[in-house]
Amino acid sequence: MIKAIKVKNFKTFKELDVELGNFNVLIGANASGKSNFISIFRFLKDIVSTGLGNAISMHGGVEYLRNINIGASKNLSIKVVFDREFRAAQLFKGDLIGMRTYEIIYEFALKFNKRGSGFTIVRDELVLKYKVVRLEKKRKKIEEKDIFGNGEIIISRGGNGKINIDINMPDEIPLKEGDIFPSYLREERLSRGELLLERPFFLIPFPIKLYLEDIAIYDFDPKLSRRAYPITGKAELEENGENLSIVIKNILQSKEKRRKFFNLVKELLPFVENLDVEKFADKSLLFKLQETYSKNQYLPASLLSDGTINVTALIIALYFEGKPLIIIEEPERNIHPSLISRIVEMMKDASSREERIIVTTHNPEIVKYAGLENILFISRDDNGFSKVSRPADREEIKAFLKNDIGIEELYVQNLF
Repeated sequence: MIKAIKVKNFKTFKELDVELGNFNVLIGANASGKSNFISIFRFLKDIVSTGLGNAISMHGGVEYLRNINIGASKNLSIKVVFDREFRAAQLFKGDLIGMRTYEIIYEFALKFNKRGSGFTIVRDELVLKYKVVRLEKKRKKIEEKDIFGNGEIIISRGGNGKINIDINMPDEIPLKEGDIFPSYLREERLSRGELLLERPFFLIPFPIKLYLEDIAIYDFDPKLSRRAYPITGKAELEENGENLSIVIKNILQSKEKRRKFFNLVKELLPFVENLDVEKFADKSLLFKLQETYSKNQYLPASLLSDGTINVTALIIALYFEGKPLIIIEEPERNIHPSLISRIVEMMKDASSREERIIVTTHNPEIVKYAGLENILFISRDDNGFSKVSRPADREEIKAFLKNDIGIEELYVQNLF
């Protein structure tokens, strides 16, 4: 899980240092920087999917990736802190030694040329902080017996693209890099514009590459979901929801998933009697819905309301995609206010499991039910730099709430 993110000289941000909870609701005025905050995660995802050079181009090039006012005078840097536990074991002098990682930090920095769009990678480093323990097998289970102490593994970019691996172990366990990493990793070299994050070996010793590549950023467009979609499309939900028919078809093929899906849909849309997918001769799919009011006839997706389609896509994104980080832009769009509280509860429920969720919104009802501790407020200072704060940390906000003023009222009156 991403625990914190720190950024410098990225789009409207001069500096950003924010810790994430399981459920995060990002609010702020128009043009305050919400989209640029989401762009940080999209940029990381694009790097691992397409490479650094392509990712920069996809975000408008160097000129629009860095802050317009800061320009090339400062480095652009992104630091991501993960708190997901990772375990590895190694046999050493007859003992089974375990390494239990409790924090993982990846950071890179780019220095821009004063003229043109060129840049140099000036920092590129992965740090794994871990506890070293003696493991013991008891009743077919591996258990921790003794803790030797803390250690670090630092993988970094050296001169000429050489990859440096430094290992700090407790004195009792003098393992070296050769005992943990295969020799070919130490012989690898990075090209001039390539990050550690892009290399296949970055799956070792922790799959950050897969984690970042698996980030889902949804901005559903019900108009696209209404159309028949080729049967050869992706099985996982597209960011705009256009392949909703394929995803529903796959869910319905599993008895357990089908039961869970219908229960969740009925909770929000009690008028739904059934959902199915129709296949056409041109090898395309279109999902359809049967209402309790007319049990003998299905309505095709083309005749369904925007809200019904958005609710269906939202349920799938939260409960059936299995993404480690889910970002949803304006999840309340086209949905009746009476459903907002239950949608927020669903998002909280999903985030309490494996997922970490970030949503952007302008809707006071989302703010009302989100809980003050889950709100991130983004604004711009007098110099135009975006900054993110937590209203829950401000005493004056707490004082307002004690006087029976609702969170949503503070937001509407712009008192954050």
